[in-house]
Amino acid sequence: MIRIIPSKDAGALLTRRAAKLDAAEAVVRPILDAVRNRGDDALLEYARRFDRLERPSVVVSAEERAASLSRLQPEFVQALETAAVNIRAFASRQLPREYLEPLSPGLFAGQIVRPLDTVAAYIPGGRYPLPSTLMMTLIPAQVAGVPRMYFCCPRLVDEVFGTGHWLGATDAFLMGGAHAIAAFAFGTESVPRADR
Repeated sequence: MIRIIPSKDAGALLTRRAAKLDAAEAVVRPILDAVRNRGDDALLEYARRFDRLERPSVVVSAEERAASLSRLQPEFVQALETAAVNIRAFASRQLPREYLEPLSPGLFAGQIVRPLDTVAAYIPGGRYPLPSTLMMTLIPAQVAGVPRMYFCCPRLVDEVFGTGHWLGATDAFLMGGAHAIAAFAFGTESVPRADR
């Protein structure tokens, strides 16, 4: 249900929301700064604290992802294939088109479309795995022509990491939270910076 707010109450609502954002930023800002300044040292510290990482690196190798894919049930892989066809068809229709229009003799205006170089997907590690989130991020990137695609999830879940391998993700990482976003935003020794 949509709640209609009288204009006289809008200011108070916006102030409350701004206060919540300020409180969240106060918690997240030190994490972002630490990852930006200390790279993998900070990333591993936060991954161990918040994600319970018990390995020396957040990198999930191609071999580990292939093993995850091999453990997926055939029905699950069939569902991936069906979903991928539909997502790819829809994403193809969303692509911006290049054009060049004559405005007057000798004068043209247009749009040149180029894909990003890298895209990263953050997959939550809650109670239920969300390979659909990974598909809805990486397949449109593939359709757009993005050459390098990364993803992360704080839990090593076969449905997520196997799907990532099936989709051809370039790299994968075992991390979550603000530290994962910071790693993709700034790059670290083991996590490449992503354009989006």
